[in-house]
Amino acid sequence: MPRIGWSNFVVWQCSLRQRNFRMFDGKPSEGTSALLLDLKTNAKIATIRSILIEHNCLNTAKMFEFMIKKTHDPEERFLKAIKFFSSEYYNTPQNFDGSFTATFPFNSDLIKKILKKKKCIVEFFERDTGFYFPVYISKLKKTDIKWLYTFWHNSFFNNKLNNNIDILYFNPEKTGLIKKSKS
Repeated sequence: MPRIGWSNFVVWQCSLRQRNFRMFDGKPSEGTSALLLDLKTNAKIATIRSILIEHNCLNTAKMFEFMIKKTHDPEERFLKAIKFFSSEYYNTPQNFDGSFTATFPFNSDLIKKILKKKKCIVEFFERDTGFYFPVYISKLKKTDIKWLYTFWHNSFFNNKLNNNIDILYFNPEKTGLIKKSKS
């Protein structure tokens, strides 16, 4: 399997996400979900829906919070999110570092299982393209800007979301990236 540059993964993720918002009203596609695999056995741990993280997400997190708090109408929030994410947001892949987060029920068995690993392999795949690489896993504190970014992002799509959740951060080991094709 060929090794490629890290930016290839980020550009691919941004393209998928922008297409999902432009053509499918934000419905996540297969390529935005990460398959978590055990580092030693390659056994499946879980499949998670990922949120791509910006290098510097403070201003965007604040903007998301403002957009959410501006109206109590979930449909209006949703439409504003679709408009924002489908426009220019994903047009600058260099704003993203390839790390991602995922939201879990508070103190769930799954989160305990994932955190126990500390490091695993992730695989993103859609159509004929996929990427496979190791990630370090950590639990974010509610004061962490990545936690806030993820929470406010997800609030657009789940108006019942409350802060009694856990958010994990998946930080790629960028030297182990492999591009995969369907066999």
